[in-house]
Amino acid sequence: MNRQQQASHYWLFDSRSNSRRSPWLQSTLAELEKNTEAMLKLIQEDADSFAQRAEMYYKKRPQLISMVEEFYRAHRSLAERYDLVKSDSGTRLLTTLGSPFSTKCHSEKSMSVVDETYDSLSETCEPEEYTESEVDDPDLEDETPVDKVTEEKVSCGVSDDEVRKLREEIERLQEESRIQKDQLKQKDDEKREVIRQLSMAVDVYKQENVKLKKYLARESADNSSPFFEFNKLRGTFLGKLFNRSPQSHAPIVAL
Repeated sequence: MNRQQQASHYWLFDSRSNSRRSPWLQSTLAELEKNTEAMLKLIQEDADSFAQRAEMYYKKRPQLISMVEEFYRAHRSLAERYDLVKSDSGTRLLTTLGSPFSTKCHSEKSMSVVDETYDSLSETCEPEEYTESEVDDPDLEDETPVDKVTEEKVSCGVSDDEVRKLREEIERLQEESRIQKDQLKQKDDEKREVIRQLSMAVDVYKQENVKLKKYLARESADNSSPFFEFNKLRGTFLGKLFNRSPQSHAPIVAL
């Protein structure tokens, strides 16, 4: 790891130099740091496309780094407490000393670690027994490093499941948003259609109103014409009756 990565992952190097640890604890922590660095290197690799890099950066990388950090702290604390209890009791013997991260160990490696840590232990163990550590104290059997690793693996699986659920929830919300947009657009189209029909009805009523006004005006003009002609004729007749000359009266008397 370069300096920038070391600075960002200071928790990986905070207490590396401690000569008071037992050989088994030193070996376990060395393997732990090795696997932790490998996981960090794996998740920090660049992807092929921009979308994949964005997804890795915004979703995977912070979550996985946090999980690795918690995994490292929890396992380190468990190993140190176990080593302290083993050293203080003096009566608990470790029958097998395989690494918590190893799935298989060779008999030669196991015997080498056993000989370095406990000179009094000379038993040879079967290869399949190296996958877990057995302690005489039954109170510590449920808190072995193998159980802790299994727990962390389950946590990783749960996290992937949570990511999948979040993606499904986002897709569901996007689909609901699209449906709501379509419904709003449909309602807007319906409102525009209603407005158009109302506008057409208003235009029709306006045209009918204009026609009615013209018709009423024409009817008013037709009804007032006979009365006007009658007044005109009556005025002419009276004028002739009262304004005629003396010569015009003779023929009337003769009649």
